[in-house]
Order: sequence, then C-alpha cells, then structure tokens
Amino acid sequence: MAKEISLLFPGQGSQFTGMLTQDLISSYKDIIDEASDILEIDFISLINDENDTKLNQTSYTQPALLLTSYLFFLKYKSLTNIKPTIMAGHSLGEYSALVASDSINFYDALKIVRQRGLLMEAAPKGLMAAIMGIDSNILDEICIQENVDNNVVACANLNSPLQTVIAGSDISVQNVCKLAKEAGAKRTIILNVSVASHCKLMDESSLLFAKYLNDININLPSSKVIQNYSANVTEDTVIIKQNLINQLTNSVKWVDTMNFIASTNSIVIECGPGKVLQGLAKSNGISDILSLTNENFDSKLKELLWIK
Repeated sequence: MAKEISLLFPGQGSQFTGMLTQDLISSYKDIIDEASDILEIDFISLINDENDTKLNQTSYTQPALLLTSYLFFLKYKSLTNIKPTIMAGHSLGEYSALVASDSINFYDALKIVRQRGLLMEAAPKGLMAAIMGIDSNILDEICIQENVDNNVVACANLNSPLQTVIAGSDISVQNVCKLAKEAGAKRTIILNVSVASHCKLMDESSLLFAKYLNDININLPSSKVIQNYSANVTEDTVIIKQNLINQLTNSVKWVDTMNFIASTNSIVIECGPGKVLQGLAKSNGISDILSLTNENFDSKLKELLWIK
C-alpha cells in the first residue's frame, strides 16, 4: 500500500431525486427505517419520489443528505478495511464527517441537522450566487465595500481559486455580481437555494443553534476531521462544537481544506451521492480522487493503492 485515504462528504446542493440507490436501500433498510421513525419523515419517498417536492427544502435536505452520505460511508467500509486518515465535509457535509469519525452519533446528527435546517429556514431571506473567474481576495474586497447601510453580503464558500459563492441580502448579492463582472469575473450565477447561509443573515439562527448544540455529546474523532471554519484539525471537543456554530455565519474554507489534504499526498474519495466534490478537488489540483459512485470503484481504488 502506497498511500493513505481521505474522505470527502458533500453538502447541500448535492442532493437529487433518486440518490438513495436500490443497493443502499437493500443493504441498510433498517437504518433508513429507524431514521424515518426518529424524524417522522419517510426518507425513501422524500428522496426517491419525484412527486415529493420537499427534498430541496433545507430542513428536509439536510437530514436526507446526511442519511445518504452515511450509507455511502457504510458501503465504503463494506468494500475495504482501510481506515481513512483524514475526513472533511463541505458545509453540511462536516456533520457526515463527524459521524463517520465516531465524533457524533448518527441518530443524534440526524436531529442536529434537522434542527439546523429549521433554524436556517427561519433566518432572514437572501440570495446566494456563484462567481467564476475572479480571485477570492478581490471578491472579498468588493463584498466589504458593499457591506454598508445594513447591507449584508460575504464570501460564503471559497470553493476553488477561481470559484467563490457569495451570500447575503438580495440587493447586495445582485450588486456584488455586477461589480464582480466589471472587475473581470467570467460568469455569475444566482443559485436556486432556499436559504442564504454562511453570512450574517444567520446570526440569530447561530445563537439559537448554539443553545441546541450545547446538550449534544461530541466525542474526539477517531480520524482527523478538517473543519470548515478553521480549515484545520482540532483535538478539543469544545472547539469542534464552537466551530460548528461559527460555520453558520462564516465562510467555508474549502480551498484551504483542499490544500491541507493535498499536503498529505493521500487518495481522496468522495463519500456521498454524485461527484460535485470530485470536480472541486480537481479544480484545486488534486488528481488522485474517486467517487463511490464511480463504476469499478474497487478496481480503481486498488490501482491507486498499488494493490494487485
């Protein structure tokens, strides 16, 4: 074996109807049923029925994606006994990473992200927009200039050197999109999301979330977990919890997270539905990356690990 393994867990926006595959349902039906009973949500219908319109509502998206990513993690464990050295999750995906690393009990995490989603939905409404082709430092300066007269806008997801998502009040996000284009951005896209997260619109929700999270038991992770707020690893459970609270109102430092993982020279595996993070990893210069949804995942992993 030549390399270690890092696991990445996707966040909100990665969900899609049908992501709970038949093999996951067949293998882990008892877990799906228990999760459905705990939250009183029919997850199979929510995720796989195209007539169910709630999947893209934040308070439903978050537990649905956590469940699906956790089942993909169980599938990973069934395919290999190689314990990941490092884990990271994009925004919501951080909770999947903490579950997979034995830091938070899965069923506790289900309730946490359900409450997180409800609190996010109760926050003041706003917009999020993806901006491509401009340095995040320039974009950050534009956001700072726009943050006057009670306007709210910030860099929410630092996804890659030339892809940043901003979040904030409607007019402020629209203004920053315009100014970014004038400053050289190649493209701006208003995202179809139900909440504007990782900015000050979440201030009150984060305070309420802190009170809720206070009663949740968090253990020291069994693998290193890179947190979004710090783009670093901590061995202090108090800091882990505080970073989860801070994450709601601050940027997801994904570029720094990818740099951290790249420095380990590990094989990176996206553990969840789709290949969103696989694409982002490659745009951050990471080439050895797989998704559990890749065809012939087993053989490709063995090839990367130099296992014959």
